[in-house]
Amino acid sequence: MGIPICGACRRPIEERVVTALGKHWHVEHFVCIKCEKPFFGNRHYEKKGQAYCETHYHELFGNLCFVCNQVIYGDLVTALNKAWCLHHFACSHCDVKMTQKTKFFEFDQKPICKKCYEKLPQELKKRLKRHHDTQARGGKPAAV
Repeated sequence: MGIPICGACRRPIEERVVTALGKHWHVEHFVCIKCEKPFFGNRHYEKKGQAYCETHYHELFGNLCFVCNQVIYGDLVTALNKAWCLHHFACSHCDVKMTQKTKFFEFDQKPICKKCYEKLPQELKKRLKRHHDTQARGGKPAAV
């Protein structure tokens, strides 16, 4: 079997060995691919053969709250290609809390509740609707 070789420095490992990602590592060389901080036995996440700390895994792969920028543990709301903690998903105008089932509109790439949307000037609502319709057609103008 022999002495394992570190996947990072390619030197023999004579003390504690970390085995992960199909390789052996010196404890101090098994690090997050993004921030390069060692895990020292703490939890790591794997994706496509790379190791990530919890924060960077969620930051890169979509589970940081759009409002508080913290890792979302447990349930979350996804809308407008973003994720929110359940208690942070709210109207961007009046701050009323919303759920995944609440009817809302997109305004400035953020959610706005129906009540606030109805208060917007008619011309602005028309422009938002045209923009939304254009986006729904893949950016193509409406056929006339």
